[in-house]
Amino acid sequence: MRGFRAKDADRDRFVELIEAAYADGQIGTEDRELRVSRALSAETLDELETLTRDLQLPEGYVPPAPPPEQTVRPQRLIGTLVALGIAVAFIGVAVVALVLFASSGDDPEASPGVEIISEQASPVPGAEEPAQPQVEPFEMTADQVSRFLRRYEAKFGTLDAWDVSFYPARVSVDVPVRGSRPRYETWSWDGGWERTSGPRGTSPSETSVVDLGRIGPARLMANIRTAERTLDVQRGRFSHAVLWPFDEVGPTLNIHVANRFGESGYLRTTLAGDQIVLRLPYGA
Repeated sequence: MRGFRAKDADRDRFVELIEAAYADGQIGTEDRELRVSRALSAETLDELETLTRDLQLPEGYVPPAPPPEQTVRPQRLIGTLVALGIAVAFIGVAVVALVLFASSGDDPEASPGVEIISEQASPVPGAEEPAQPQVEPFEMTADQVSRFLRRYEAKFGTLDAWDVSFYPARVSVDVPVRGSRPRYETWSWDGGWERTSGPRGTSPSETSVVDLGRIGPARLMANIRTAERTLDVQRGRFSHAVLWPFDEVGPTLNIHVANRFGESGYLRTTLAGDQIVLRLPYGA
């Protein structure tokens, strides 16, 4: 692992561990900011390991598994062997045809030639159609939030949005519509895109357009775990996180935690997740 180049997913995983250690009280605010900054700019996996070598895993914290390695070379080898087998088969057919043609030319009573007809193979009755690639469903993890942001920019050509709400298995976002007046469409992402409402006009009470690129996926997940542990909601679990205007620090995310008894609380953080603006535990 030493010397291997770090990917964005690797940096996110180590930032998530640093944030969890901070929430667990192992490191202070200044140390947290320094480690997060260095983790986000780390170039190798060795640098990331050095930053977190002295940290304990907080109780109940399960670090996300690294993304599986791609098996590119074996797939290429199999493809090459298949192509080679097909080529050898075609050469064999051509040789047999030439031999038959030559032998028929020597015998005057033989048929004038042998015509080889290539027919397309008919489908076997009852054969199953090839399986279609499955869409990877969305779940609320740092990697999946990063994936959502990439897909959003690829589809709409921007990271600007009027509003965004994260749920455990989907994201709802109000996408700006170009025109002379402020309008937006609402789209839902659960691993695939679906438009849930047509163009609508905005109202003065709604927040202004924000840059979703300012959201820090790893810090968002760390703050969700902090909310679940510190808001006095028994067996509380992440419910949703919504964009919220806040004059003093700009757009914020309200992270809501709830349980099956209807008890809830929320934690308000900056969009990047590096500052807790307001804590409202259950019963407050």
